[in-house]
Amino acid sequence: MDSLRLIVNKILGRETVLEVDLLGTPLRLAIEARREIRRVRSISKEAALVERMFKFLSNEDVVYDIGANIGLIGLLLARHSEGRASHVHCFEPEPRNFDQLQRNIVENGLTERISAHQVALAERAGELELFIRGGPGEGRHSTVVPEGSTGSIRVRAETASAFAASVGKPPDLVKIDVEGAEGRVLAGMTSLLRDHGHGPREIFMELHDKGDRDLMPDGTPIREWLAKHGYALAWEFERGQSRHCHYR
Repeated sequence: MDSLRLIVNKILGRETVLEVDLLGTPLRLAIEARREIRRVRSISKEAALVERMFKFLSNEDVVYDIGANIGLIGLLLARHSEGRASHVHCFEPEPRNFDQLQRNIVENGLTERISAHQVALAERAGELELFIRGGPGEGRHSTVVPEGSTGSIRVRAETASAFAASVGKPPDLVKIDVEGAEGRVLAGMTSLLRDHGHGPREIFMELHDKGDRDLMPDGTPIREWLAKHGYALAWEFERGQSRHCHYR
């Protein structure tokens, strides 16, 4: 029914906004493509990760949602009733996903609680090549895996450390889902993590068996690199060809 509604609204030149219940949280989502509907329906596959983030989210936490896509997890964290984050920063470099992310923030009245940033977080500032797969809502765009892409675009890159310095408060909880580029994001946090007292308290990641295969840019395994910075694996959940991890 949602797909049919989307098709009819497109023919009539009208916007499609779905009212949904995601993991017990009511949201309004602006929809442009069927892929976004599939993304909404598939969020249940990430329930274990989201519920664990809810459990470790404290009042007044600053959250980084890195690889935000159309914003589902960022919206859920901002709306979570038992431990409201003070602010959620959503990072999404792909233009179509970023547009939908912005619309969804507005649709849910969360412009004071969530900031959207059209930038890729990486090991250094500048520009990166982002390999594109599919249309709006697609969550497989990657800066490290060209296979299966339909093209590429240049996107702005920044380090998480520099961003944190620019906004004046480091993140307390970080979620990273960047299709094989997790090590690049972590490398950009080096100055934050050097003094663990100023690094994030919780780091959640979806690690993929592709790209650099759970490695930092220098070839060090991510788990080993995090251990050197004072983090231990607290939880791990296998999900198909990827796994969700929680370090603290």
